[in-house]
Amino acid sequence: MKHVRLIGSVVACALVVGVQIYYKTHDYHESVTTTSQVTTLTERVSALPASLPMKRVEKSVQQTISWNYHFETDKLRHETKEYGSNASLNQHKFAFPYNRGAWLNIQTVSYPIKSLKTKDHAPVKNVFLTTTDGQFDCGYDGCSAVVSFDGGKVETFHLEMVNGNPNNVMLITDGKRFMKELKQHKMAIIEVDYYMNGSQQFTFHLNDEKDVSYRA
Repeated sequence: MKHVRLIGSVVACALVVGVQIYYKTHDYHESVTTTSQVTTLTERVSALPASLPMKRVEKSVQQTISWNYHFETDKLRHETKEYGSNASLNQHKFAFPYNRGAWLNIQTVSYPIKSLKTKDHAPVKNVFLTTTDGQFDCGYDGCSAVVSFDGGKVETFHLEMVNGNPNNVMLITDGKRFMKELKQHKMAIIEVDYYMNGSQQFTFHLNDEKDVSYRA
Protein backbone atom coordinates (compact mmCIF):
# COMPACT_ATOMS: atom_id res chain seq x y z
CA MET A 1 0.00 0.00 0.00
CA LYS A 2 2.82 2.37 0.82
CA HIS A 3 4.34 1.45 -2.49
CA VAL A 4 1.15 2.57 -4.31
CA ARG A 5 1.03 5.96 -2.47
CA LEU A 6 4.64 6.55 -3.33
CA ILE A 7 3.95 5.95 -7.02
CA GLY A 8 0.93 8.35 -6.90
CA SER A 9 3.03 11.11 -5.32
CA VAL A 10 5.68 10.69 -7.98
CA VAL A 11 3.05 10.93 -10.78
CA ALA A 12 1.50 14.09 -9.26
CA CYS A 13 4.88 15.77 -9.00
CA ALA A 14 5.62 14.84 -12.62
CA LEU A 15 2.35 16.42 -13.80
CA VAL A 16 3.06 19.67 -11.94
CA VAL A 17 6.58 19.87 -13.34
CA GLY A 18 5.26 19.07 -16.83
CA VAL A 19 2.67 21.83 -16.76
CA GLN A 20 5.27 24.37 -15.62
CA ILE A 21 7.62 23.33 -18.39
CA TYR A 22 4.76 23.66 -20.98
CA TYR A 23 3.89 27.21 -19.91
CA LYS A 24 7.52 28.28 -20.01
CA THR A 25 8.22 26.79 -23.43
CA HIS A 26 5.00 28.29 -24.98
CA ASP A 27 5.47 31.74 -23.49
CA TYR A 28 2.02 31.68 -21.88
CA HIS A 29 0.73 34.80 -20.19
CA GLU A 30 -2.60 35.06 -18.48
CA SER A 31 -4.71 38.00 -19.67
CA VAL A 32 -6.14 39.98 -16.81
CA THR A 33 -8.39 43.04 -17.24
CA THR A 34 -8.12 45.35 -14.29
CA THR A 35 -10.79 47.71 -13.02
CA SER A 36 -8.68 50.75 -13.96
CA GLN A 37 -8.44 49.55 -17.60
CA VAL A 38 -12.22 49.13 -17.85
CA THR A 39 -12.77 52.60 -16.40
CA THR A 40 -10.35 54.20 -18.89
CA LEU A 41 -12.05 52.49 -21.84
CA THR A 42 -15.47 53.66 -20.64
CA GLU A 43 -14.24 57.25 -20.37
CA ARG A 44 -12.85 57.12 -23.92
CA VAL A 45 -16.11 55.82 -25.35
CA SER A 46 -18.09 58.47 -23.47
CA ALA A 47 -15.85 61.17 -24.90
CA LEU A 48 -16.72 60.25 -28.50
CA PRO A 49 -19.20 62.58 -30.27
CA ALA A 50 -22.79 61.42 -30.27
CA SER A 51 -23.08 62.00 -34.06
CA LEU A 52 -20.82 62.28 -37.07
CA PRO A 53 -19.41 65.75 -37.83
CA MET A 54 -21.71 67.65 -40.23
CA LYS A 55 -20.87 70.39 -42.74
CA ARG A 56 -23.43 72.94 -43.78
CA VAL A 57 -24.35 72.65 -47.46
CA GLU A 58 -25.33 75.85 -49.25
CA LYS A 59 -27.63 75.79 -52.26
CA SER A 60 -26.97 78.35 -54.98
CA VAL A 61 -29.50 79.10 -57.72
CA GLN A 62 -28.49 81.23 -60.68
CA GLN A 63 -31.33 82.06 -63.03
CA THR A 64 -30.94 83.55 -66.49
CA ILE A 65 -33.99 85.45 -67.70
CA SER A 66 -33.83 85.82 -71.48
CA TRP A 67 -37.37 86.97 -72.22
CA ASN A 68 -39.45 89.75 -70.73
CA TYR A 69 -43.20 89.92 -71.29
CA HIS A 70 -45.92 92.46 -70.74
CA PHE A 71 -49.50 93.13 -71.84
CA GLU A 72 -50.89 96.17 -73.62
CA THR A 73 -54.58 96.93 -74.09
CA ASP A 74 -56.12 98.84 -76.99
CA LYS A 75 -59.07 100.49 -75.27
CA LEU A 76 -60.58 101.62 -78.55
CA ARG A 77 -60.73 98.10 -80.00
CA HIS A 78 -60.97 96.34 -76.65
CA GLU A 79 -58.03 94.12 -77.53
CA THR A 80 -55.19 92.95 -75.32
CA LYS A 81 -51.93 91.64 -76.74
CA GLU A 82 -48.84 90.12 -75.20
CA TYR A 83 -45.46 91.62 -76.07
CA GLY A 84 -42.19 89.73 -75.67
CA SER A 85 -38.63 91.03 -75.85
CA ASN A 86 -35.21 89.36 -75.86
CA ALA A 87 -32.09 91.55 -75.86
CA SER A 88 -28.76 90.46 -77.31
CA LEU A 89 -25.91 89.53 -74.99
CA ASN A 90 -23.50 91.86 -76.77
CA GLN A 91 -23.56 95.35 -78.20
CA HIS A 92 -21.69 97.36 -80.82
CA LYS A 93 -20.65 100.98 -80.62
CA PHE A 94 -20.51 102.98 -83.82
CA ALA A 95 -19.13 106.38 -84.70
CA PHE A 96 -21.05 109.52 -83.73
CA PRO A 97 -23.99 110.00 -83.70
CA TYR A 98 -24.58 106.26 -83.14
CA ASN A 99 -22.06 105.82 -80.33
CA ARG A 100 -24.46 105.13 -77.44
CA GLY A 101 -24.29 101.35 -77.91
CA ALA A 102 -26.42 99.24 -80.22
CA TRP A 103 -28.16 96.13 -78.86
CA LEU A 104 -30.28 94.01 -81.14
CA ASN A 105 -33.69 92.90 -79.86
CA ILE A 106 -36.08 90.14 -80.87
CA GLN A 107 -39.59 91.39 -80.22
CA THR A 108 -42.85 89.48 -80.54
CA VAL A 109 -46.48 90.57 -80.67
CA SER A 110 -49.26 88.07 -80.02
CA TYR A 111 -52.73 87.67 -81.45
CA PRO A 112 -55.44 89.34 -79.33
CA ILE A 113 -56.06 87.35 -76.17
CA LYS A 114 -59.23 86.97 -74.12
CA SER A 115 -57.81 86.28 -70.66
CA LEU A 116 -54.67 87.33 -68.80
CA LYS A 117 -54.91 84.35 -66.44
CA THR A 118 -53.52 81.81 -68.89
CA LYS A 119 -50.25 80.17 -67.81
CA ASP A 120 -48.90 79.79 -71.34
CA HIS A 121 -47.78 82.61 -73.57
CA ALA A 122 -50.15 83.71 -76.28
CA PRO A 123 -49.55 82.57 -79.88
CA VAL A 124 -47.20 84.95 -81.70
CA LYS A 125 -48.51 86.87 -84.70
CA ASN A 126 -45.53 89.05 -85.65
CA VAL A 127 -41.77 88.97 -84.98
CA PHE A 128 -39.57 92.04 -85.26
CA LEU A 129 -35.88 92.89 -85.03
CA THR A 130 -35.17 96.25 -83.43
CA THR A 131 -31.96 98.08 -82.55
CA THR A 132 -31.35 100.52 -79.71
CA ASP A 133 -28.94 102.64 -81.77
CA GLY A 134 -28.02 103.11 -85.40
CA GLN A 135 -30.15 102.20 -88.42
CA PHE A 136 -30.58 99.03 -90.40
CA ASP A 137 -29.34 99.20 -93.97
CA CYS A 138 -32.59 98.16 -95.61
CA GLY A 139 -34.44 99.52 -98.64
CA TYR A 140 -38.03 99.38 -99.79
CA ASP A 141 -37.46 95.94 -101.29
CA GLY A 142 -36.42 94.64 -97.92
CA CYS A 143 -33.19 93.06 -96.71
CA SER A 144 -32.01 89.92 -94.93
CA ALA A 145 -30.95 88.68 -91.51
CA VAL A 146 -28.52 85.74 -91.41
CA VAL A 147 -29.09 83.41 -88.45
CA SER A 148 -27.37 80.36 -86.96
CA PHE A 149 -29.13 78.41 -84.20
CA ASP A 150 -26.92 76.51 -81.73
CA GLY A 151 -23.98 76.79 -84.12
CA GLY A 152 -25.82 74.92 -86.87
CA LYS A 153 -26.39 75.75 -90.50
CA VAL A 154 -26.75 79.36 -91.59
CA GLU A 155 -30.30 80.38 -92.49
CA THR A 156 -31.58 83.55 -94.14
CA PHE A 157 -34.73 85.40 -93.08
CA HIS A 158 -36.26 88.19 -95.12
CA LEU A 159 -36.85 91.56 -93.40
CA GLU A 160 -39.18 94.37 -94.36
CA MET A 161 -39.46 97.96 -93.24
CA VAL A 162 -42.48 98.77 -91.08
CA ASN A 163 -44.59 101.66 -92.31
CA GLY A 164 -44.44 104.65 -90.01
CA ASN A 165 -41.24 103.47 -88.30
CA PRO A 166 -37.66 104.58 -88.87
CA ASN A 167 -35.04 102.08 -90.02
CA ASN A 168 -34.53 100.66 -86.53
CA VAL A 169 -37.57 98.34 -86.67
CA MET A 170 -37.76 95.44 -89.15
CA LEU A 171 -40.48 92.82 -89.59
CA ILE A 172 -39.36 89.21 -90.12
CA THR A 173 -41.73 88.21 -92.92
CA ASP A 174 -41.39 84.49 -92.15
CA GLY A 175 -41.92 84.93 -88.45
CA LYS A 176 -43.59 81.54 -88.08
CA ARG A 177 -40.50 79.69 -89.31
CA PHE A 178 -38.28 81.89 -87.16
CA MET A 179 -40.30 81.14 -84.02
CA LYS A 180 -40.29 77.41 -84.75
CA GLU A 181 -36.49 77.42 -84.90
CA LEU A 182 -36.25 79.64 -81.86
CA LYS A 183 -38.30 77.26 -79.67
CA GLN A 184 -36.13 74.29 -80.64
CA HIS A 185 -32.75 75.83 -79.76
CA LYS A 186 -30.92 77.47 -76.88
CA MET A 187 -28.63 79.98 -78.60
CA ALA A 188 -28.66 82.07 -81.76
CA ILE A 189 -26.31 84.39 -83.62
CA ILE A 190 -28.03 86.97 -85.81
CA GLU A 191 -26.20 89.08 -88.38
CA VAL A 192 -27.76 92.22 -89.79
CA ASP A 193 -26.48 95.14 -91.88
CA TYR A 194 -26.23 98.63 -90.38
CA TYR A 195 -26.22 101.85 -92.36
CA MET A 196 -22.60 103.02 -92.76
CA ASN A 197 -21.43 100.33 -90.30
CA GLY A 198 -21.64 97.12 -92.30
CA SER A 199 -22.61 93.64 -91.04
CA GLN A 200 -22.79 93.14 -87.28
CA GLN A 201 -23.36 89.94 -85.30
CA PHE A 202 -25.36 89.59 -82.09
CA THR A 203 -25.65 86.60 -79.74
CA PHE A 204 -28.84 85.57 -77.94
CA HIS A 205 -29.90 83.22 -75.17
CA LEU A 206 -33.23 81.83 -76.33
CA ASN A 207 -34.43 80.08 -73.16
CA ASP A 208 -34.82 81.03 -69.53
CA GLU A 209 -32.33 78.87 -67.61
CA LYS A 210 -31.87 77.86 -63.98
CA ASP A 211 -28.49 76.59 -62.75
CA VAL A 212 -28.56 74.90 -59.32
CA SER A 213 -25.30 74.08 -57.49
CA TYR A 214 -24.36 72.94 -53.97
CA ARG A 215 -21.29 73.88 -51.93
CA ALA A 216 -20.13 72.59 -48.54
